[in-house]
Amino acid sequence: MNSTFQVGSTDDGWQKAIHLEEVWGTVVVLEARAELLPINAETVMQEASAFLHQVDDWFSTYRVDTPISALRMGFADLVQMPEVVAQVLEQCEQIKKLTDGVFDPWAVPGGVDPSGYVKGWAADVAADFLVDGGLSNVNVNAAGDVSCRGFQAPGEPWLVGIQDPFNKDGILAMAAIFNSAIATSGEYERGKHIINPSTRNRDLALISATVIGPDGGLADALATALLIEGTDGARWFEQLPDWSALLIDTENAFTFGPAFKTEEG
Repeated sequence: MNSTFQVGSTDDGWQKAIHLEEVWGTVVVLEARAELLPINAETVMQEASAFLHQVDDWFSTYRVDTPISALRMGFADLVQMPEVVAQVLEQCEQIKKLTDGVFDPWAVPGGVDPSGYVKGWAADVAADFLVDGGLSNVNVNAAGDVSCRGFQAPGEPWLVGIQDPFNKDGILAMAAIFNSAIATSGEYERGKHIINPSTRNRDLALISATVIGPDGGLADALATALLIEGTDGARWFEQLPDWSALLIDTENAFTFGPAFKTEEG
């Protein structure tokens, strides 16, 4: 499967279109809903999917022909990078400062690897691309990094399930997402792949970390950083008052931020 497109309807009477795109070694799901979808919905989704492949052309560390690989192997320097690569690395540098060095794409084997930011950032850009193309209510799910715009149903935000890390078929919580993004980081599916930059080994404080906020790239990076730092990473959110997180260790779940406030608190 390279890509598929299908249309249908929701229980609320809206039309929906779903495009599945095989890219980055996974399948990215693009979904749009509306009372009446525009006739160019499939074309817009195909164009957004083409951007996802362009992201692979820029940032894949599994290919030797990408700018990021040239940078990693010392065949090029930063000033020779495409503008978009330089901008992403600048954002990574800012997040490194925000997290006191816990998120550090430069502290990985083989050279700089911004993958912990790129997937969430790309989902955000793809979602905005769909909106610019006339699809007002969209959801882009890039293997756990989800960016939403508009509504899932008339007047209702998108509902995104947060997987129970101890039960792959279970949902631990549901998050209501409106014009925002959600990212979850954990090693329960992909195995050990995250490096703690302070120790250079794979010791992590949490089993799972989920972050909700208006920036998909930052949400992706913070989820990874919280996995390493644990609940002490809550201090970073003093600068991000509208953001939320759900943190899970071997025994407990911790939440903070407006997305997880109860009516009582």
